[in-house]
Formats: sequence, C-alpha cells, structure tokens
Amino acid sequence: MRKTIFYHAYSLAFFISLISTFSASRDMTDELNYEQQFSHVFTRNGPPVNKVALTFDDGPDLVYTPKILNILKKEHVKATFFVLGVNAARYPEIIRRIVKEGHTLGNHTFDHINLIHSTRSKIKWEISATEQVLVRISGQSPRWFRAPYGNVNSLVLNELQQLGYHAVNWSVDSNDWKSLPAKTVKQNILHDVKPGAIILQHCAGNEREDLTGTVRALPDVIRTLKKRGYQFVTIPQLLYSESKAVHARP
Repeated sequence: MRKTIFYHAYSLAFFISLISTFSASRDMTDELNYEQQFSHVFTRNGPPVNKVALTFDDGPDLVYTPKILNILKKEHVKATFFVLGVNAARYPEIIRRIVKEGHTLGNHTFDHINLIHSTRSKIKWEISATEQVLVRISGQSPRWFRAPYGNVNSLVLNELQQLGYHAVNWSVDSNDWKSLPAKTVKQNILHDVKPGAIILQHCAGNEREDLTGTVRALPDVIRTLKKRGYQFVTIPQLLYSESKAVHARP
C-alpha cells in the first residue's frame, strides 16, 4: 500500500514538473518582437564577430560551479554567471571566487520564479533582492540580467529599464538541464554556434539535474571553438565589440 501511494505521489510530482517546464517555454516570435521593440534593453546574441560568450545559469553551488571554474581557469577563458540570489547568499565564497578570477556576474532573480506571471512589485523585489546580496558579497552591482526560462514581456523589460538593467537571453542552448551526456551537450553547442553567439549552460540545478555532462563537455567545447577561430569573452565584452573585428568561421 505504501509503495502504491509513493508511486502515485511520485508520478503526480513528475507530471506537474513536466507541465511547469512546458508552460515556462519561451515564445520565440514574441522574443523577436521584444528584441526589436526593446533593443536598448534586451539581447539574444552579439554582433557577428569572432567572439562567443559562455554563460552559466542558476548557480552557484558546491558541486558543479567549482569544477566549471577550474576548467575555465585552466583554459584561460572568462565567462558570465547569471546567479540566483538565494544561492549567492548560501555560497558567498563561490561568488567571491567568480569575481576574483575575472568572470562577470549577472542577476538571475532571487529564487527562479517565472516573471511573466508576476506583479510589478514582485519583479522589482526579485531583481533588487538579488542585487543587494551581490553588492554585499562582492561589492559589485551587476547590470546584466537573465530571466528564468528566458521569459520576458513588456512589463518585465520596462521594469528592467527602470532599474538600469540589460536583459540577455541566448542564441545557443545546450539543453544541459535535461541531464544530458557530455557528447550530446557538446553537439548541441557546436552545431549551433555562429559568430557572436551567446551560449547557455548551467552551473547548478535542482536535485534532479545531473550536470556532469556539462562539466565533461566543457574542455572539448572550448578547444574546438578556439580551433574554429573564436575568442571567448564575457557578455559586456561581447556586446561592446567593435564592428570592425575579424569574422570567424561558422
């Protein structure tokens, strides 16, 4: 009897998680419209130059984030980390390491809520509370923001503009949150990279997410893209690139 109850409870929880995932998916048509309407505050990719930006969401943690930082340090690559306020407060030493090693911090809300279903006051709180945590830990007040699931609307973007933030989505999705093996993570990235790409990966997740594939794929992704002629930069370096820069091989 207990096994039956447990099975049904687990099945219900899994079903709810699937519904949440699909309901949180981005509308690419709307996203394109927002990029045109809010070009001063919303970006999905950089200029077509021989630079790409690695970005990592949902951190920090003590399992995957340090391993990713170790690889980036070994490969002499800088990246951008869109962190959650709740995790930053929990692991301040990792935030300080990210900054010390020359990476860029970005705001990813406090606890990963879907902002398009939130009120203006809740949106403002999620962003401001995370900013306060990061300022207290690092002394920095990041101006780069990524919405959970990449979900934005006019209300979110207007609020970001009022708070002085620039929203950054992505042009390449590793889909690593699905606990994919390294080979698949690597294929998902390398297949879609073009000049100016913003690459989405994760450096932390919930208890169901296994990001081992992300960690194992990262060295090969970096080395392969370097061979293709790409330079790895942070989000501010990418978006402030000079248009006269040399183009890379797609």
